[in-house]
Amino acid sequence: MKIREIGSILVVVLLISSCVPQKQFSDLNKKVQGIEDSNLLLKEENRDLTVEKNELDGKFSTLEKRYFDLEQRIQKLRNENSSLTSNNEQLLKNKNEQLNQIEMLKEGSSEEITKILGDLQILQENLQDREDRIKAATDKLQGQEKKLNETKNELLLKEQKLKLAQEEMANQQAKLQELQNALDEQSAAVASLKNKLNTALRGFYDQGLSVYEKNGKVYVSLEEQLMFKTGSYTLDPKGKEAIRSLGEVLASNPEINILVEGHTDNVPLNGAAQIKDNWDLSVMRATAVTKIILNNTNIAPNRITASGRGEFVPLEEGETPEARKKNRRTEIILTPNLSEVLDIIQ
Repeated sequence: MKIREIGSILVVVLLISSCVPQKQFSDLNKKVQGIEDSNLLLKEENRDLTVEKNELDGKFSTLEKRYFDLEQRIQKLRNENSSLTSNNEQLLKNKNEQLNQIEMLKEGSSEEITKILGDLQILQENLQDREDRIKAATDKLQGQEKKLNETKNELLLKEQKLKLAQEEMANQQAKLQELQNALDEQSAAVASLKNKLNTALRGFYDQGLSVYEKNGKVYVSLEEQLMFKTGSYTLDPKGKEAIRSLGEVLASNPEINILVEGHTDNVPLNGAAQIKDNWDLSVMRATAVTKIILNNTNIAPNRITASGRGEFVPLEEGETPEARKKNRRTEIILTPNLSEVLDIIQ
């Protein structure tokens, strides 16, 4: 099973970064960073376990061959032991027969007795030699059986360790696959949302509205010319119409989180009353758009975050009128709900 690069997890970080309050984002960011580190460790552990598994397989094969050789040698020793035991019994039988002959010939000539005693001495020496060989074979057999038992125990421990390593690897791969499946579902949800927005907002594309996907999120960017008069945070009718159309799509997709960002150019704004600078203007514009979205009662307020970015996140750094025009915008950043992904990585 091929698991995609853990770069997908970085996407999760970017998904979260613009759609929750700062404290919640910080907590989630730490959790995601932790799972990223954990997944890197899991990959390293998986590689180490795979190497160890291959080594264990090789050792297991070697031990199996040694086990087979030992079994053959032990069987050979058993056969030898059986043969020696049989010969020993025959020698004992012969010895008894010789003793009986001695008893029978005690009355016979001394020459015959001497011959019989000599034969008996040879028989006894042969018998002692056989007994020594039987003892040596028995000791060797016991040593081989002890070594065989040790090899069996070693094999059992290796098999248990290999089984545990394989189970751990399977669990890790299953979790990674589950996470990848959840990320794939989120990616499909983002693509579906983008298509719905393209259909709903097509009539505003030539008036300064654009829809695009970036880092797993859908951006709806609205230029100032569609939304506000210069220096004002009161929405123009066309801007309201665009926001209402957007709100209909968001109402039918309750799993989507919404971040509204106001952006200005870098021309200083020295106002009075409520709008004193570009910070104030960007915040008030974001709030104004948020209120229009919430006019749709099917959209829960807890799905939305309003944020003013002032002049500090420009699209272009230039000082030309064209660059400033692009920087004066309202961005609505839409992200699928990440609860399923967070449940997995936690």
